[in-house]
Amino acid sequence: MKKFFALLLAMSMALSLAACGNQNSGGTSDNDSADVKPITIKLPHCYSEGHPLTDTLENYFKPELESRSGGRLVVDLYPNSTLATEEQIYEGLRNNTYEMGVVGTIFQDRIPSVATFQLPFLFNDFDQAKKALYEEDYGHQLIGDVASLGFTVNGIVPDGFRVMTLNKKVESLADLKGLKLRMPNLEVMVNIGNCLGCAVTPMAMTEVFSALEQKVIDGQENPPSTIRTQGWYEIQDYLLVSNHVFTSLFLCANSNFYNSLDSELQGILDEVISETSAKIWDSAKEKAQEDLDYMATEGGIEVYYPSDAFKQEMIDATASMYDDMYAKCPEVKDIVAAIREIQ
Repeated sequence: MKKFFALLLAMSMALSLAACGNQNSGGTSDNDSADVKPITIKLPHCYSEGHPLTDTLENYFKPELESRSGGRLVVDLYPNSTLATEEQIYEGLRNNTYEMGVVGTIFQDRIPSVATFQLPFLFNDFDQAKKALYEEDYGHQLIGDVASLGFTVNGIVPDGFRVMTLNKKVESLADLKGLKLRMPNLEVMVNIGNCLGCAVTPMAMTEVFSALEQKVIDGQENPPSTIRTQGWYEIQDYLLVSNHVFTSLFLCANSNFYNSLDSELQGILDEVISETSAKIWDSAKEKAQEDLDYMATEGGIEVYYPSDAFKQEMIDATASMYDDMYAKCPEVKDIVAAIREIQ
C-alpha cells in the first residue's frame, strides 16, 4: 500500500509540474493571441465589378493583406459608390471616417498642382503615362503635401485615357459646339469642355445613366472600363476615342489610421499596396482595348478615332490651359517638360 500511495503522489507531482510548464512557456498563451482584436479597414470607391481597380482590390489586395498580416488587418471593400460618393470618400479620409479609400484629383481645390494630372493631351500613350506616374516620381511631385489634408497617397494607379460617348457623330471642333456633355465637377475638366465649345453639364457619376437615357445630356466622357461597367454604351450611338485626358486614381490611407499601425503592419500594408498598384498598371492597358473591342462588336455602339486634323483642333483649342496652370503653379512647368520628354 505504501508503494501504491508513493506512486500516486509522484504521478500527481509530475502532472502539476507539467501544467505549470505549459502555462509559463513561450510567454503568451493561445488565449492571449486570440484576444488580439483585428483592425478593420473600410475602403470605399466608385468603380464597378469588371474595372481593373475593383477586381484587383477584391482578388489580390484584400486576400494578400489579410493573409500576410495573420488576420490582424481585415479589409471591407465598398465598390461602386455603395458606401459613399467620391466627395464623401474624400471627406471621410480627412475626418477619420474611412481608413482607406480611392479618389481622383478631387483635392485640387486644396492642392492646385494636382490638376496638372488632367491637363489635356499631356500624355501621348499609356506607356508614357506609366513611365511618368509609376516608374518615375513625377506623380508624387505633383501631389505635393497631401499629408496636410489628413491622408496620404500610397499608390497612383491608372483609370486610363478618357473617351466620349455621344448621341451624334462629331468629326470636327464645330460639331462639338453646344453639345451638352457631362463632365466631373472639377475646374480643370469643366475648362476642357468649355475650350472644346461644349455646353458642360457637371453631375455625379451615379446620375449619368438616367440623364443619358432621358436625353438631358448629349454625351459624357470617361475611360472605356468605366463606360463599359456602367453600361452607358447601351444608350449611346457613338464612341469617339479622343484620349483627351489620362485619368489617374489615388489609393489613399487616413494618416491617423496609418500612424496607429506598428512598423510591421505598416511594412506589410506598404508592400501589398505597391504590388496591387503594379498589377493594376499591368492590366489596365489591355483591359481598355478589350473594353473598346467589346463595345464595338457586342455593344452596338460605333467606335471611331478622330482624324489628325480633328485631334489637332482639340489640342490647339485647349493649349491655353497650360499657360493658366503655369501662372497658378509655376513649379509644375518643369515637371510637365520632363514628362513630355519621356519616349
